[in-house]
Amino acid sequence: MKKILLLIYLTPIILFSQEEEDLFGELDNLTIKAESEVNATFKSSRLMLGQSTERVKAKQLHMRISHVFGKIKGIDNFFGMDHINNMHMSFEYGLNDYIQLGLARSNKPDKTYSGSVKLSLYRQRDGEKTFPLSLSYFGGIDYKSRKYTPKERDEYFSGRLDYVNQVLVSRKFNKKLSLLLSPTWIHRNLTDNSNEPNNIYTIGMGGRYLFSRSMSVNLEYFYALPTFDSYDVKKNSFSIGLDIETGGHVFQLFFTDAFALHPGKFAINQSGDFFNRDINFGFSILREFSL
Repeated sequence: MKKILLLIYLTPIILFSQEEEDLFGELDNLTIKAESEVNATFKSSRLMLGQSTERVKAKQLHMRISHVFGKIKGIDNFFGMDHINNMHMSFEYGLNDYIQLGLARSNKPDKTYSGSVKLSLYRQRDGEKTFPLSLSYFGGIDYKSRKYTPKERDEYFSGRLDYVNQVLVSRKFNKKLSLLLSPTWIHRNLTDNSNEPNNIYTIGMGGRYLFSRSMSVNLEYFYALPTFDSYDVKKNSFSIGLDIETGGHVFQLFFTDAFALHPGKFAINQSGDFFNRDINFGFSILREFSL
């Protein structure tokens, strides 16, 4: 009789323990799935001038202000600091965890307004469902608002539009090293000269090395593929910079041969050569807001 009473007493405890184990097992599975996505491949949605595979999180707004100064040529113009070559302001909003929308304005060379969308297609994952890469798509439209010369070019609204398409592929190899590849197609409805092609294809390459908890060094290079023999595509874009993260801000200091800060321009048609000491100094400040 005592054994029967003991069994009746212990049965609810045994059943509860089994249910508790099942419950914690389910929670562990959920935690594993949630933690399987590889995070912080890069500091922000941009590597430097170009886009990264990172996207703005849902219901967050990123405001970025960037400046590029004149060429570093000597003390006469304080190593280029006396002359602001370009200013770029952008706003990027996370519609959800997979879609990012953006608006931007760049003053030089064409007083350009830009609209963009970034789609986060696949994320690098560890664990049971391993996926080795992060994959995103970036699409943008640039509207050049400057006055054209000759004036008859002003009559064509479509001639003011450029289109940017990028496939962004990255991998975070460890806590310190991340690499990025970004094949880019730029279509210009109207070119400045008749010998320039409307379609330009470039291959963007870049990487980040995190050498402290809040600081990293970045490299970025855009190689323009040969299009027409009569068109000079040897002026590729190279940048090297430093990221400094301080809470809700990311400060970026960089040296580049680019003078423009929107992808329709900085990936092509650069007037300088970084390795021939045609170098500009620039910086950007990123501020995050939760809406």
